[in-house]
Amino acid sequence: MKKLCLFLVVVLLVSIVPASTTTAADYTHQAETLKELGLFLGTDTGFELERAATRAEAAVMTVRILGKEDEAKQNNHAHPFSDVPDWASPHIGYLYYYRITMGVSDTQFGSFEIATASQYATFILRALGYDDSAGDFVWNTSLEKMVSLGIITEAQSASFSSGSGVLRGDVVAISYFSLFAYIKETTVTLIEKLFLFDEAITPNQLMSACYLDNRMSMFSNTFGFGKSIPPGGPLTSEEVFAKASSAVFKINIFAMTGVEDGSGSGFFITSDGIAVTNMHVIYNMSSATITTPDKSTYPVEGVLAMYPEADLAIIKIQGSDFPYLEVGDPSTLRVAQRIYCVGSPLGFDNTISDGLVSSLNREYDGYDAFIQISAPIAPGSSGGALLNEYGQVVGVTTLGSVEAQINLAVPISELAHTFRFTAMRSPRYLQAHNHFGCIPIGKIYTEIESAENKPTQTMENDTLMFGTITDSSDVDYFALDVKERAEIFVSLTSDVQHSAGLRFEVSDPSGKVILKSRHFNGEIFSFTTGHGATAGLYTIRIYVEGNSQDWSNVNYELFWIYHQTIEDSGRFGILYEFEPNNTPEYANYIPNFFGYDATITDSSDVDYYSFTLTQRKTFSALIITNHSKSVLSAEVFDSSNRSVGRFIFTDEVEIYQATLPAGDYYIKVSPKDQGMNWDNEGYLLLTNLNAENN
Repeated sequence: MKKLCLFLVVVLLVSIVPASTTTAADYTHQAETLKELGLFLGTDTGFELERAATRAEAAVMTVRILGKEDEAKQNNHAHPFSDVPDWASPHIGYLYYYRITMGVSDTQFGSFEIATASQYATFILRALGYDDSAGDFVWNTSLEKMVSLGIITEAQSASFSSGSGVLRGDVVAISYFSLFAYIKETTVTLIEKLFLFDEAITPNQLMSACYLDNRMSMFSNTFGFGKSIPPGGPLTSEEVFAKASSAVFKINIFAMTGVEDGSGSGFFITSDGIAVTNMHVIYNMSSATITTPDKSTYPVEGVLAMYPEADLAIIKIQGSDFPYLEVGDPSTLRVAQRIYCVGSPLGFDNTISDGLVSSLNREYDGYDAFIQISAPIAPGSSGGALLNEYGQVVGVTTLGSVEAQINLAVPISELAHTFRFTAMRSPRYLQAHNHFGCIPIGKIYTEIESAENKPTQTMENDTLMFGTITDSSDVDYFALDVKERAEIFVSLTSDVQHSAGLRFEVSDPSGKVILKSRHFNGEIFSFTTGHGATAGLYTIRIYVEGNSQDWSNVNYELFWIYHQTIEDSGRFGILYEFEPNNTPEYANYIPNFFGYDATITDSSDVDYYSFTLTQRKTFSALIITNHSKSVLSAEVFDSSNRSVGRFIFTDEVEIYQATLPAGDYYIKVSPKDQGMNWDNEGYLLLTNLNAENN
């Protein structure tokens, strides 16, 4: 888990809302919270928040906020200062070794001198990735920089700098509010870095802090860590519903623009729109909205994390100030304990049912931690909330049998094991990747840097490679080992700033470029699909297109998967149109024996579909609409843009059949009748029906 966490980034958009101006004595609550997190320990006489902090104390606090106290004590780096007390020596040695802070002279650190608020704010900004030597800020105006970042208020800045030195209470306040600030140029907060990457905060410490602090409770919710026994006794069913129902919503799923494809349930775990549902609810979406109990509608912005084994997904809803559920501890559940389910069975939103815990750790379909319950659930309940008698969410309702009344929920604690994407994935990302059932959450590898212009690593099937572009001239190569004639899917994901300029291309064993990346405006990914004509080693080249941005140490994820060629497998299936597909470059790829459920959105809409024949073949295709006359114009072109025949209208369908040599082709579909009211007119394109070899 520790190795995996080096690559995983949780995208939790925790709002930064500092407290109002106050005195150091009023920061006792923050001090107690930091103590539970192991970040502030106090002295033998208490927190001493009204006392000025020394430079040595500020140094120790800085190392803790960096999440490096264990490392500092283990390495115990040497330093040249003679005035450092033993309890602070490892910390000051660490800061000196990494040039985070220097002394007041070559031999004196100034350990017992009073630190200033600007000095401590400088340390914290450096912990957040800001570099004053590079011009990110000026040290003596570091508090103003914090104000500009929304970490503290102007009033707080004035209060912290009003004296000759910084009070220990001010150090606590700056540290606490900085926990919810983002690391520079990321969507990762400092508290997330300390918990996920550095493991400087343990789950037990986080759970202890969530009893004291509401913001910590909201953060711990996202990992399924909650209070074992909340204050007060069990609630009545009416009280449970009143407490929890406003945080549970109905999800409306759209497989393509304007076409609803089902519904499910979900619930908020933070006030700023982080929510939980089942992975199978949103897996096929091209877009989705939620409907809250007050009938308000909000769009689903994207997906933050997934866990296929437990069928869980963490999603982000556009909006703020949402009511959210308090997470409980599913390990405290006992057989025959009363529980409640809230969700949208059969689309009936805000429905509550009750029952008992029937069994714990029930195994089904390869997953062995289900909570079996007697409370009835039905299709549409998937992703809903399983609540205990305190109104806490302890599980996610996932599977139900109306006939047998066998109903299963996933423990909420499984959120700790979800695969956290490095950046939020949009619904379009899911739609693109789901074309071939290949959301990249499988094997993970790290790039091995090499200066040679050839692959140094060979990727296996279903592989996710984490790499870095060090500058605009850096080019990375990987080999793709295809074991059989196959469909290849390649995806490259980066941050929003660099994703459009980061490109890839795939070459076959002979060196011919057969696939190139396709980037879609506003997205963090580009992808391509196609046939590898033979088994062998294919090469993927990752490069920068355009030098106008800073390309220093840009991280990316390269995913690739191949399937046995569908024409050899005898499978058949329907895919949904992926927009834009209005040029041959953006053509939707059609595997043999597959088809597309698509729409013409208006009179100017043109759709393109590409396919590959790996040998000479009699290729057949047809287009079905809801009209008794020909309303669509469809034509087939080869890779030289030469027409190889039109679809002919007969028996109320458009039909194409021709014997074609091996090669790449595309189909162009467009409206024939410009006078029609083309408002999402649907059609079905089917290919390779009854095709025979020639």
